[in-house]
Amino acid sequence: MYENERRELTDICRLLYDRNLVAASDGNVSLRVSPEHILLTPSGKNKGFLEPGQMLVVDFEGHVAEGEGKPSKEYPMHRAVYLGRSDAGAVVHTHPVFATAFAMAGKNIPDNYLIETRMMLKGVSLAPYAQPGTLALAESIVPFLTKGNAVLLQNHGAVTWGKNGMDAFNKMEVLETVAKTIIMSAKLGAPVPISEEELAKMG
Repeated sequence: MYENERRELTDICRLLYDRNLVAASDGNVSLRVSPEHILLTPSGKNKGFLEPGQMLVVDFEGHVAEGEGKPSKEYPMHRAVYLGRSDAGAVVHTHPVFATAFAMAGKNIPDNYLIETRMMLKGVSLAPYAQPGTLALAESIVPFLTKGNAVLLQNHGAVTWGKNGMDAFNKMEVLETVAKTIIMSAKLGAPVPISEEELAKMG
């Protein structure tokens, strides 16, 4: 079941690993494959070495419909995104170093330094700390689901979503690149923002 989607999810996991956006067994990725099912990475597995057959088909009640193993404990957060964003076809949650540095400092990523923040991500939010793998974590991102396509999780990591797996991956890669660039720029001096007038020209 969902063989093509399994391969797509595997490819996204390997891209995340190759781009140093996940380490060891952290992170989790999912695809919405039908109105009833999502395809979700298993718990405790290195994303860079997963095979298509290891992906789990999970219903919206959290039950495994196909596959062996334990679904990622962050299933509730993925479910929250799909329920709150009907346009979301994929969710990526990782602990990227530079974006997570912002989250650990309790700071959001400004959207007026690089145009990609608004063009690609439509803005970034910062959710308050909640224990990983809990309903509280899922609930912490709900207020921000319509404010953009990326949320920093305080003292934890980041989550992005998109219309498909590649779109969600691209948003995570952009999020991390923006965060890294801002941090590196700050070492040279205070980053200079783009004026609202110029940002408005993007449409």
